[in-house]
Amino acid sequence: MFEQIAEMADSELLRIVENPGIETSNKYQQLIQYFPYFVIELRRKGVTRQLLWKEYKQKHPEGFQYSQFCYHFQSWKNASEVRMHIKHKAGDKMFVDYAGDKLTYVDRKSGKERSVETFVAILGASGLTYAEGSVSQEKEEWIRSNERALWYFGGASDAIVPDNLKSGVTRADRHEPEINPDFAEFAEHYGAVIIPARVREARDKALVGNAVKLVYQRIYAPLRNRTFYSLEELNEAIWSLLEGNITTKPFNGLRSAVESSSSVPNEEPLSLCRP
Repeated sequence: MFEQIAEMADSELLRIVENPGIETSNKYQQLIQYFPYFVIELRRKGVTRQLLWKEYKQKHPEGFQYSQFCYHFQSWKNASEVRMHIKHKAGDKMFVDYAGDKLTYVDRKSGKERSVETFVAILGASGLTYAEGSVSQEKEEWIRSNERALWYFGGASDAIVPDNLKSGVTRADRHEPEINPDFAEFAEHYGAVIIPARVREARDKALVGNAVKLVYQRIYAPLRNRTFYSLEELNEAIWSLLEGNITTKPFNGLRSAVESSSSVPNEEPLSLCRP
C-alpha cells in the first residue's frame, strides 16, 4: 500500500485525502479532464462558468447539470490547492497596509470635515499591532508611518510586507516587483527587505487584514461618536485605545490567524533601529 501511495500524483493523493467520497463514475471522470482547461479559460475576460458549462453540455448532452458541474469543479479546485499554516519567527516580518474605511476630523479654521487614512502594521509572530491616522497614502506619509511603527515595536523586523500600493511598490509583478526607490532606501537604512504581497493572493496579507478588522472593532467603534479638531488629537485617541484594547487585550480570531506559539510579552527582541 505504501508503494502505491509513493507512486501517486499529488493531485490524486489530495483527492483521496480531502474528498474521500468524491464521485468516480465515468461521467465524472469525463468532466474532470476539462478542469485544468477551465482554470485557464476563466482567467480570460468575459469567460464564466455558465459559458464553460454550456460548451461542455454541447459536447456531452448527458453530462452534469449546472449546479453539479459547479460543485464538482469547486471541489476539485479546493483539493488541488495546497495550503499550509505559516509559523512566523519573532522579528521576521512586519505586515503593513491601510484600512479601507476612513476616520475624520474637523478643521478648526474652515469647519470642514477632513478624511484620514488609517495605517495599520502588525508583527507576524506576536500579533503586536500599531495604527495611526495619516493625511494621505503618499510616499512621504507612507514611509513616516512605517518608521513610526518600527519605533513603536522597538526595532526593525527582517522584512516589511506591504500591499502593492504605489507608494511602496512602483510596479507589481508576481516574480519581480519593482520597489519604490525611496521606500527601498528606507528599508535598507533599517536593515530590512521589502517583500510585497503577491497580486490577487489574499492569503499573503490575511494577517494585516485581520488586524484591520481588529482596528475597526477596537478603535473605530469606540471613536464613532467623538469629534476631533486635528490629526494630532485624533492620533492621541487612537494610540490611547491601541494601548488599552489591542496590545494588551486578547483577541482569539487574530491569534488563530497568527498561528504562532509566541506571545506579546515573551517576544524575542528585534534588531535595534538605527536613529
